[in-house]
Amino acid sequence: MTEPTRYSSAPVELPYKPAELEPSPVEGCAGCRELANVRNRARTGGDWTTVTDCNVLMRKHPEGH
Repeated sequence: MTEPTRYSSAPVELPYKPAELEPSPVEGCAGCRELANVRNRARTGGDWTTVTDCNVLMRKHPEGH
């Protein structure tokens, strides 16, 4: 039987790839374009809640694309 570790191990470093996490607007879709514009304005203003909300809405777009 091995002895249990009695000290903290180093934290796990996860890759941060924001470009892969954000959906891209669909070409020719006014709704996607508007959500992307709102997301860009929110990011510029530091409103990360709105950025996240826009990403969720773009993923669950009612048009189904």
